[in-house]
Amino acid sequence: MAERKADCYIDVWRDADFRGERTRISGPAEYPALDFAEGRWGDDIGSLRVGPNAFVMAFRHRDFQDELITFGPNDEVADLGQFKFDDDIESVRVIDSLKIFERVGYNSAPEHAAPEADAGDAASREPANPHKGRRRPGPRR
Repeated sequence: MAERKADCYIDVWRDADFRGERTRISGPAEYPALDFAEGRWGDDIGSLRVGPNAFVMAFRHRDFQDELITFGPNDEVADLGQFKFDDDIESVRVIDSLKIFERVGYNSAPEHAAPEADAGDAASREPANPHKGRRRPGPRR
């Protein structure tokens, strides 16, 4: 099981507009049913807020079945009814967004990147992006 992270979660409320009882669903983790010690949340979520390092896949039925809706880092939905998912989420996957970015290569340097120069050599350094700072010709008149 993956290590839980403080900024990988989804907060859910029973009612729209972030009202009523609230609980935090921590990640990264998979929840094939939303039955917790503090109560059953399946088919009883009216609004939600996603943590800064989480992606959420929410499914209409238990065990990740049927339709799915996704939410990204810091997404807030005051009324799931706008997506026709009000009180209609039975299972969720809370995914660490940093792990996703690592898999697609956003956290690693590209192979063609120039090696770092010493701070004293900054004036002679080539820009990492060869097009940065170059002007594109404007439209011809």
